[in-house]
Amino acid sequence: MKIHSLFILNKAGACLYSRNITSDFENIEPNLITPFFSAIFSFSESVISKETPEILEMGGFRFAFKVEGDFIFAILADSSASLLFIESRLISIVREFKEFLANNEVEPYQIIENPEFDAKIESIITGEEELESSQPLYKKIIDLFNKLVFENEILGAALFSINGKVIFSSLPYEILLSSLKELEIRHIVANEYALTFYSLENDEKVFSRIINIPWKLDPLLIVVLFGSSVPLGMAEVNLAKITRVIQNII
Repeated sequence: MKIHSLFILNKAGACLYSRNITSDFENIEPNLITPFFSAIFSFSESVISKETPEILEMGGFRFAFKVEGDFIFAILADSSASLLFIESRLISIVREFKEFLANNEVEPYQIIENPEFDAKIESIITGEEELESSQPLYKKIIDLFNKLVFENEILGAALFSINGKVIFSSLPYEILLSSLKELEIRHIVANEYALTFYSLENDEKVFSRIINIPWKLDPLLIVVLFGSSVPLGMAEVNLAKITRVIQNII
């Protein structure tokens, strides 16, 4: 669920800035991949006419594009990366880039090389700038999940930000992905985050619930996996107990 790279281009297709976050594509020259972006823009005007990011999936990867003014912002990520998280990254990157242009002289077609800007971009893409301020709270919730797993009360759990950032997960990979997909669908279709649950073929049960935090604008989403021996009603009761403990922590 990695975000690999960021590219900032002008509408002529020239790459003004690139940043590799993982080592997967560190040997690829930006000038080799940006013509691919230019071809997409030339082929479909709809890609650069929408206010919301456009997503293109191919070969196990997601390319997310957002146009703002005279610039095109493109993120390369795994196909499993949360669309909500990618979209929130692009919005923050656009804001940071505008601030950089307001405080620095940049010539047309100049390739931007600025270590301070690099650090800010990497912090945004990894989500570190959001995690730092709430790290003590997250640690207490994660410690609670680990304790419940150790005591065999639950099989695993995950903690998400509402924009799709995976803060913690001890869930099986497939359940983690399906939970992220569910979050995306609920956000896009109804923007509704009521308590949900479903049973797996082996009768294990997956519950998800929103936890509101009074002093934060964005709530958290918890996903909890209960074993097959736990009756549905008891799983719901235990989830309510977990929720109360987290609310007391908050």
